[in-house]
Amino acid sequence: MRDMKSLPDCDPARTKLASAIALHAGARRDLQVAEQAAELAASRHWEAQSKLEELHKVVAAPSGARAAEFIASVASGAPCNVAVLERSAIDARAKMTAAENEVAVWDETRRECDAAVRAKEAEVSNAKERVEKAARVVVANSEMITRLMDGLEAMQAEVIAQRVALRFIWGKGLNGELSGPDKDRIESLLRQDLTGWESHPVHGVWRAAFEELQSNPEAELPS
Repeated sequence: MRDMKSLPDCDPARTKLASAIALHAGARRDLQVAEQAAELAASRHWEAQSKLEELHKVVAAPSGARAAEFIASVASGAPCNVAVLERSAIDARAKMTAAENEVAVWDETRRECDAAVRAKEAEVSNAKERVEKAARVVVANSEMITRLMDGLEAMQAEVIAQRVALRFIWGKGLNGELSGPDKDRIESLLRQDLTGWESHPVHGVWRAAFEELQSNPEAELPS
């Protein structure tokens, strides 16, 4: 994208659109980072839970473990004291506390990241709405609207005059003076209106231009 000052004729509407597009792109990048963080936090939380579950399986000392340790110390000629006998239990409790704290920290982090993702999603949605609104302002350019209306008024006046003339001729040719093909064609033309305009090729051209405008503020509109 060129510098905003280089936008067609320094159009303020297009400049504002360019800013809205940039803000939307930034919001989408922030959302992607938040989603990555949320996924990683969820993974770390799951790992911490698994670690805690494993500790629960091995933390309880088997029955008679202290007796076995004391007997072994006596056999070595250096009977151990209470501190030694309690050491394994203290170590196990410390590991359990640390593991529980790790689970709690990652659980809180995971929840906060999920909330941040939801907030970023809302920001992206709002930014997208601002882009669409700015694009509508560009499309509603008064100079272009005036040109289209002037052209339509001129053509419409001619079309109405021709339709009235055909209607008069058709009305006078109901007794067989009009050839079959001419009569059928006139009736078809007089029945035409604006129903189904969304399927008209021009509508598709403008829709495509409007979509491009929402990502490229320099996009040209149909002439």
